[in-house]
Amino acid sequence: MLSSEAVKKIHNLMNEIFPNAAIPDDISDLKMGDLTDWDSLGNFNLILAIETEFDVRFSMQQATEVKSVAQFIEVLATAND
Repeated sequence: MLSSEAVKKIHNLMNEIFPNAAIPDDISDLKMGDLTDWDSLGNFNLILAIETEFDVRFSMQQATEVKSVAQFIEVLATAND
């Protein structure tokens, strides 16, 4: 399970990448399309930011399939195993 600090980091990244969006405190159910500018390009930018922040690399398959906060958390949790 990912720490609450890691989820907070994702929340902060989302605030940076989607500055025009009203991002709720609980981001666990958010997915692409739920926020202003979270389209395919926004998702790509979020992936890049998460890779940099957490020092991980998404596989090509993961990069094309991950489209929600829950999926990002799942990838990060398995990356740390």
